Amino acid sequence: MLFILFCINCDKEWKIHPCIWLLNMVPPAHDLRMFSAGLPYNCCILYHIFAFPSIAKITVASIKCNTPGLQTRITDKALNYATDVALDILSKQVTGLEIPDQHGSSGDVSYDITGLKINAFSKPSSRVSLIQKVGVAWSTSGGSLNVHGKFHYKYHGIFPISDSGSFDLRASGINAAINIELGSDTTGHPTMKSVGCSCSVGSADISFHGGTAWIYNLFSGIVADKLKDIVGGSNGILCQQLNNLVNVNGMESLKKLPVTVEIAKLFLLDYRFLSKPSFQSTFMETYHKGEVFWKSNPNEAPFPVPPLLRFSNTSRMMYLWVSDFLFNSMSYNAYKYNQLQYNVTNKDLPGGVLNTTCQKITCIGNFIPEIGKRFPNTTVMLYMKSTTMPNMTVRNGSTMVESSGDILFFAQQQGGKYTHFLTLSAMMSSTISVRIQNEKIYAKVLKLPIAVKVKDSKIGQLSPQVLDLIIKGVVAVFVEPKLNDFGSKGFPLPVIESVHFVDTQVTIAKDTLLIATDLKYSG
Repeated sequence: MLFILFCINCDKEWKIHPCIWLLNMVPPAHDLRMFSAGLPYNCCILYHIFAFPSIAKITVASIKCNTPGLQTRITDKALNYATDVALDILSKQVTGLEIPDQHGSSGDVSYDITGLKINAFSKPSSRVSLIQKVGVAWSTSGGSLNVHGKFHYKYHGIFPISDSGSFDLRASGINAAINIELGSDTTGHPTMKSVGCSCSVGSADISFHGGTAWIYNLFSGIVADKLKDIVGGSNGILCQQLNNLVNVNGMESLKKLPVTVEIAKLFLLDYRFLSKPSFQSTFMETYHKGEVFWKSNPNEAPFPVPPLLRFSNTSRMMYLWVSDFLFNSMSYNAYKYNQLQYNVTNKDLPGGVLNTTCQKITCIGNFIPEIGKRFPNTTVMLYMKSTTMPNMTVRNGSTMVESSGDILFFAQQQGGKYTHFLTLSAMMSSTISVRIQNEKIYAKVLKLPIAVKVKDSKIGQLSPQVLDLIIKGVVAVFVEPKLNDFGSKGFPLPVIESVHFVDTQVTIAKDTLLIATDLKYSG
């Protein structure tokens, strides 16, 4: 038996991945993952080929697709901006930092250095590069810092002398480098950790204040070298602070990145990582679930994620691809769990328009006289429900939502009972505008045309023009404002707190909202 694994990008032509098993059993699951791990998202289909002299039978054994519903690209422009922000944080952390007291001797002189404190830190230049399968290499150069402290010495020569005073040290030519591993844990949360740090100090100049200068010169070089070692080296102060900046400050920021977001207390927006990030020379990309679940019973939507738009630009700090699958998965669950139905009554419409009897013409009893005759002096309730899942389609610069449903008319009777007398079927094809603000996607209905026809009537023939007038009025006064109210709440995007979009642009392409933006940190 021959097994061949095809690994393909879902939006590209079929390509045979170079992996063939000549085995008598299906390869284990971890082998399949191993051969598909090089692709950021892929479909892997295992075919059984039963080879006989003149017959070949091909059957599909398994299929797995991991196309993201949301993808981000973070460019080197954004990473350099992030490290510049990180250096500002580092400057604040280092300035004012206290260094442990130091004690030592040189020949006949013993000394104590106390009250050491860094009172100035000069921000170095910074550079970021990306490391395949690891993350980010961050290097800084040309930094400097000043240390102030107190000293006390004793000279144990023929004529013992002791004295004390203060000093200032300036360390310059400070270069540091640290590698940062970026990944994700088993729960789909992002992770980062430092995996190596080095630091060197080019020179250290020390100035003593008070006392006898020739005595200080006996041990000034030793003191300067000791302080250089304290500042530099893989375990020095700067590497400690850089490691802390990554492992503590960085992880604290990542913990604020929303990977699940509750919507309307009923839905759960899932932004968990599908895999570790991938790294190219000028950008990194992350791949997210991008699906909305029913909160109390999260199950996968029964339709595939379409491939996202291919795009090569890296001139902005960040790009986000949002699949229309994200919105359709929410639509699916809203439909499945009966959220797309509503009873429209007089409280939802102005002026008693659903009254069956009125003195003015603008009530349903006058629009359709048969209703007024059959059910006088009462009100009508419209039960509106979707009969199919509303489907969003994003293409050619427009966003459309197509839906269908029924509108059932009930007359309220004494005792709170309702009598059904009319059912209309309705088709809607609405046009939606999309905008990005405050790191959320907002939507607004631009056009909401609706076509209705009688599905079942217990009150005889009805004028299509009158029905059309009534339903369009309900849509304009009730349905459209309801949809816009929901759209005004926005879909939150996965962005770390205190990071904001600047000069954002949205491109609407096939199955994809592509967001291009620069970033600003306000923390």
